[in-house]
Amino acid sequence: MKTIFQRSCLLLGLALASCATADAQGRTRARLFWQDDADATVRYGDFKRQGNEYSLEAKTIDGFPALDVAEQSLVQMQADSGLILIGVRDQADGTIGSGWVAIESGGVEEPHGDHSHWKFPNAPSVLRSVIDTEQGNPAHLYHYGRSFVLANDKSSGMTITTAQRLRDPKPSADRTTFVLGGGGHITLAIAEDHVAYSTWIDRSGENSGRVDVVGLGSNNGKRYEIRCPSGGLHGATINEGKVFLAPADGVCWVPADMQMTGSADDVEVNHLAIGKGSEDKPLRTGAFANLKNHVLFTAGKEADCRLCWIDASSPAPAISTLLIALDEAESLSTPVVVETRDRRKLALTFAENRSDSSKDRLIVVDLDPNDDGNFSDAKQVQSIAVGPNQIEGHSGHHTATVLPGHRQVALTNPGEGSIWIISLTDFTVAAKLDVPGTPTRLIALGG
Repeated sequence: MKTIFQRSCLLLGLALASCATADAQGRTRARLFWQDDADATVRYGDFKRQGNEYSLEAKTIDGFPALDVAEQSLVQMQADSGLILIGVRDQADGTIGSGWVAIESGGVEEPHGDHSHWKFPNAPSVLRSVIDTEQGNPAHLYHYGRSFVLANDKSSGMTITTAQRLRDPKPSADRTTFVLGGGGHITLAIAEDHVAYSTWIDRSGENSGRVDVVGLGSNNGKRYEIRCPSGGLHGATINEGKVFLAPADGVCWVPADMQMTGSADDVEVNHLAIGKGSEDKPLRTGAFANLKNHVLFTAGKEADCRLCWIDASSPAPAISTLLIALDEAESLSTPVVVETRDRRKLALTFAENRSDSSKDRLIVVDLDPNDDGNFSDAKQVQSIAVGPNQIEGHSGHHTATVLPGHRQVALTNPGEGSIWIISLTDFTVAAKLDVPGTPTRLIALGG
């Protein structure tokens, strides 16, 4: 029979062993969610650090709907209040099954005065999903304010919802709202609860250059159209009360009509030329990113490639450009923009090579080296070799997300099945973490 002293020592030893095991697992710095193109699913892992060692154990999400990899794919995903929404698209105009999946991240955000902390007491779970032949085959999903907005291409409209509405437990809850606007391959700029600008993809014909201006909230029922001078619209955003649009030639902008007092006859569409490429064709962009009052985008190919930005707070917005030297067969991705922990304002863009993905790079631009709020002194500061892509159509690209704390960025290498962690201070690769499948889009929660 053990003495009281022996039993106390045993209990103390077990407690110390338990603490040692917990410590060895490391502290969770973020929970990462990423799409796996190999089986059209979403995986997650808790990104942990113990000393100088990092770990990321890839896990599946119970209840995630099984998709036909040959016929269906995941598109963009967004997060708000610990809820993640992912779009689903098929290869047959939505006739096989398209829609969305909402995932509870398992994270809890705890406010602490001027900041908050995250804990992850639960595993992620599917809150609800809608995948059927009535969802209009979305390709784009946006997050404006607290709203998720899904572009329903084949239904010529958009689905609007929020984390709160999706979490409503009542069976009769009005969880989503469908609004008509846009057509073909829709991109959207939304002033939450006021107005939506929804584009038409047509390059010619009666809908070329068309943008539907649609009233939301108290403006419900009001609508009119504006026209850009060229068609092929793909890209829209809002910043500083101005809406920016991406037609086949340059960038267009209009003041956001918050009260819906305008009309097709009295709204002036302002056009900004990016320039012309080597084939003497106007340069264009396809997507925007926002960093405070600046709208950023990439344009051009190879020798004509450039990072561009617009100061949306200016009464007369203009395009500024930084040329980025690329090799043949290379192109730049839409920039990921961040203000780091030490106040540096950076744009991160992948130079992806469609002929030889072993040459892929992450290019880092310091947008404001002297920190005066003006990007005129922007310069490229790093070109970091990354793993290979696995581009097939619109899929298989590298993506990146800024980690909580804004000290590091995580990026995916689809061609080798890895997620890398890169410092935003000295731009060294802090960790190379192997994951199964083909990781592509990813987001991070925590802090």
